[in-house]
Formats: sequence, C-alpha cells, structure tokens
Amino acid sequence: MRATCHASPSSSSRVVFARHQSRRIGTSASKSASASVKTRATAGTDDEFRASVEGMSADPCDDFVCKSSPAVERTLKTVLKDINALRGTTRSTSSYAPDVVYDDGVLKFRGADKYKKYCSYIENNLKQATSRVTSISMVDGGLDAARVTWELNGVNDIGRVGVDIECTYKMNLITGRILEHREMWVVNPSRTDAQAGALLESTRKAHALPLNIMETYDGVKKSMDDVLRKFSVDNDDDASKDMYTDPNDPMKFFQNEDTSKTDILQLATAAAVLFLITKVFQVLN
Repeated sequence: MRATCHASPSSSSRVVFARHQSRRIGTSASKSASASVKTRATAGTDDEFRASVEGMSADPCDDFVCKSSPAVERTLKTVLKDINALRGTTRSTSSYAPDVVYDDGVLKFRGADKYKKYCSYIENNLKQATSRVTSISMVDGGLDAARVTWELNGVNDIGRVGVDIECTYKMNLITGRILEHREMWVVNPSRTDAQAGALLESTRKAHALPLNIMETYDGVKKSMDDVLRKFSVDNDDDASKDMYTDPNDPMKFFQNEDTSKTDILQLATAAAVLFLITKVFQVLN
C-alpha cells in the first residue's frame, strides 16, 4: 500500500493524503469492497512476517487533512504502514524519540529501543492476524497529536478475537518524532468467540507482567546510578575543599572526615530498595 501526498498552496503546511491504491503483493488486485492486511510466516525465513493487502476499500486516509509540519506527516505515514503490516518488534523505531513513553493500559515502558524487545504480543499469541485502519485525525484539531483507530482480528487458542484499538501519538513538531504513544484495547464482542476475549485479556497481562517488573527495576537502577554519580562528583569536590596543611609542617596534609554524606547515601539506598519492592507489588497486583 502506498500513500502519496500533495501540499496545497496555503501559507501553513497543509498535506492531503491522496487515495491509496490497494493491491495484493504478488497477485492482481481484487475489486471487493472490503480490505484487510494479513500477516503470515513466510517459508524459509526465521519468524519473518510479510504483509499482503486484500481487496480495495475507501481508505480513511483519503479524507484526512494534516495541517501540521511535514515531519509529523512523514511520521504518521510510517505509523500507518507499520499498523497495516502488524509490525510489533519490527516497526520503524526512527519515528520515535529515544525516551518515548509507551502505555497500552497493561504494558508500560520508556525508550524507543524497548519496542523491539517488548511489543511481541500479537506475533506470539495470535494466529491469522489481520488489521484495518478505521480512522485517523488530529486530536482536538491540534498540530502535535494524532489519533488512529484500527481493528485487530485474529485467532487465539480458544477462538476468534476482535479488538478495537485507539492509538494516540504526541509528536515533536520539528522532528516529527513520537514523544508519547498511548493505546486503548477494547475487545469487540461481535467479532469475538465466547471466552476467547477473556483469554486475550489474561495473556496480555501475563505478557506484560515480567516486562513491567524489568522496566521498574531499570527505572530504579537508573535513578540510583544518577544519585551515585552526583554523590561521587560532590565527594571529589568536597575532598579538595577539606584538605588542610599542618601549620608546623607545610608539606604535611590532613583531611576532615565528614560522614554525613555517607549516611545520606545509605538512607537513599535503603529508600530505593523499599521503593522497588513497593513498585513490584503494585505491578503484581
């Protein structure tokens, strides 16, 4: 699926997504009224997923008008491409800020590099997965936030599942990079077999639990490293200030020992451990 964009001659950056031409990769295009993107494992590859587009549809991008910067427009095209191909761990991370915040109500993390490690739920838990973008718009008519809604359909160990997903992206106007990525997953009963939706919810939580614990540990460790680094720098500075010479022997030096900072460091370490334990319990509950 390819999108072409035309800029209007208005004073502000105004980008209109032209009509998309849907085609099935490797075959001729179907003329059916509905379209879906199907992922499947390709023979001879190691867990590689390729996407094919079936049919032609009135794409929601057809009527979408982006009044934001060209960088934001490029990011949105990349995001739509990744959604259509159901890319989780293989999505383009260049569209995300290095410290992007992700939250889908179950899984939470910070950092673009985590996408390749954490976002593997669909690949590992759903078979015959398909996706279809249903709408795209700028949030509240603004310039730096967009909302994309799409349908996820697949089969788990119990039966068919259909999920309506709403994604909100907060972006940097200059670079176009995503600063915040939030998702809301809602199981659609009309597209879901009995008990299959409950299995999806439970497996999502099971998938997220160890990752959230790792993320909490990484966050506490980073905070402690920052404290220790600052403490070390301050200690070095104070050490040079607390050096004194012996009045009777100018070549003899001595240093006053100040244990207050050592005590503070020990208290900070204990507080960090307690904080980590508390956060782990919150994740488990």
